[in-house]
Amino acid sequence: MTAHHHDEVITIPRDEYEALRAEVRRLRRELGRQQAMRATMDNAAHPGEMRTFTRDELAAEWGIGG
Repeated sequence: MTAHHHDEVITIPRDEYEALRAEVRRLRRELGRQQAMRATMDNAAHPGEMRTFTRDELAAEWGIGG
């Protein structure tokens, strides 16, 4: 890890930071849904090879949960 120089440090308001974090979570969920839909469509093309996921596995894949 490198030390930060004073001219490299920025500050942003807490509400803007929280809004950015919320947007990242939303985008991760959207990406997870797209990946799940793609996997579902791929599995529909190959019946009998379908994989099921637990709730915890899906949450981990989508980057949500505790």
